[in-house]
Amino acid sequence: MENNIDNKNNYSNLKKDKKSQKIQNLEKRIPQIPEQLYNILRKQHYQIEDHSAVKLCGWVRKSFLEDKVCYKSKFYGINTHRCIQGTPSVIWCQQQCEFCWRVLPSDLGINEPNFKAPKWKEPEEVAEDILKMHKTIITGYKGIIDRIGTEKYKEATEPKHVALSLAGEPTMYPYIDELINIFHKKKISTFVVSNGILTDVIEKINPTQLYVSLDAYDLPSYKKICRGTEQDWQSILNTLDVLGEKGRTCLRTTVIKNINDDLSKFTELYDRANVNFIEVKSYMNVGYSRNRLNLDDMIKHDDLISMCNNIEDKSIFKVIDDAPESRVVLLSNTKDDRVVNPKIDFENL
Repeated sequence: MENNIDNKNNYSNLKKDKKSQKIQNLEKRIPQIPEQLYNILRKQHYQIEDHSAVKLCGWVRKSFLEDKVCYKSKFYGINTHRCIQGTPSVIWCQQQCEFCWRVLPSDLGINEPNFKAPKWKEPEEVAEDILKMHKTIITGYKGIIDRIGTEKYKEATEPKHVALSLAGEPTMYPYIDELINIFHKKKISTFVVSNGILTDVIEKINPTQLYVSLDAYDLPSYKKICRGTEQDWQSILNTLDVLGEKGRTCLRTTVIKNINDDLSKFTELYDRANVNFIEVKSYMNVGYSRNRLNLDDMIKHDDLISMCNNIEDKSIFKVIDDAPESRVVLLSNTKDDRVVNPKIDFENL
């Protein structure tokens, strides 16, 4: 009888030890990321390492299986199948944009201040984490190498571009400047997509191309669309004032029907920023944004082109390209000192 009791106690203790170890492993793997949020990201095929994450862009899959290329390839010459979609700050962002296709803490009823920033890793470690996670994803396609092609698959395992834009706000990672430089030393180009709130960081960094999202034209529209603060909006305006002195820069406006689709309200801010390019993109009803917006909130591509053509006479920008499948239009600065070739010479960066 005593042996049976001892065995039960030992089994119970073993279960407790295993559960405790599982919790410790989870805490080690996802420091300060709410478990519910982490589980959703993993179900969406995010590879996560501490505060960094990588997810295979759908266009890489299309490049593998359908031999198609993304609009960044069409506009700028990116090799779609050699591009990493990653972030050093997977859940940390100052905004909660209505159109964001990522899962937001607010979607899950999570009060963002309840989770703090993690212990940020050194940039060398983050770069290796991002490359390792991407390699893990690509290796999963080795089983269909006959469909992809040996040469294309091999090239995909040797990425040449990284877009720090997957989720979160990349400039919140305190060593973003060093991370960019590490990728450049590895001969990997960088695209950084920022909300523009941290002006001091924007002034410092020099990625291959710097994007700043400009999805509102005044404070009320900003609060409605991005759910940010008045201070955040002022910081974005400050950022617009420094972009004209930087290298390759691009504003990105995501347009939502009947909310911010009057581009004439943006023209003053566009000219103020004096960037090289503007991408005007329709909101796409995908991911978690479907819980906040509807299919009818998307802009038809022909309408998007008309909207962009209509602002040519009101701004210093003109339409130079478009990509119907992604519902995006590219405009270029017409001022002599800001005109650059949209196609990037990656071999001589």
